[in-house]
Amino acid sequence: MIAKMKRLRKLNLGCGRDIKKSNPREEWVNVDQSPVNGVDKAFDLNKTPWPFPSDHFDMIYARDVVEHLKDLMKSMKEIHRVSRDNALAQIIVPYWHSSEAFYPDHKYFFNTDSMRFFTEKDRTYYSFPGYKMEKIALIPSRLGWLIPPIPLPGFLFPNVLNLRHLVSYLLGQIIVKIDFRMRVIK
Repeated sequence: MIAKMKRLRKLNLGCGRDIKKSNPREEWVNVDQSPVNGVDKAFDLNKTPWPFPSDHFDMIYARDVVEHLKDLMKSMKEIHRVSRDNALAQIIVPYWHSSEAFYPDHKYFFNTDSMRFFTEKDRTYYSFPGYKMEKIALIPSRLGWLIPPIPLPGFLFPNVLNLRHLVSYLLGQIIVKIDFRMRVIK
C-alpha cells in the first residue's frame, strides 16, 4: 500500500500579482491587502494576529513585503506563530545600498546582519531568536552579475560575504536584494 504524501502548506505574503498555484504536493495561500484576482485572503498584515491558526504553515514566502510593514519585530513574531517547527521562512528584501531600498513607503533598510535579531540569542534585550539562519543569498543587478562572488578572507572583511558584496559597498547598485532563508525554531 502506498502511503499518502503530506501536502505542504505554504503562505505567500504580500503576493500582489505573484500568485502561487497549488498542486498535489503543495497548497499555497496567497495573501495581500488588495483583493485582486488570485488572492486567497485579503487583509492588512500590519494588524495582528493574522487570521491563521498557530503552527499551520510549512513555508512562508515574503518577497518585497516586510520592508513595508510598520513593526518588523511584531511581523516576524507573527510569521513564527503561524509556522510549524522547522518551517522555512524565505524573506527577500531590497538591499540597503540599492535604489529600491529608498522607495517612500519602505520603513526598513536591510543588510546581511539585519536578521540577527531573530537568529542570535542574547543579541539585545529586544531580540527574538525564533529562527536559525540557513542561507543568505545576495541578488545582484545586471552589472553585479559581471563581478564574481569570490570568497574573501573573513579576518579581513568580517561582514562581507564575497567580492561582489565588497564592490557593492564601494559602488552601490551591485546588489539589489537579499534573500534570507531561515528555519523556524519552536
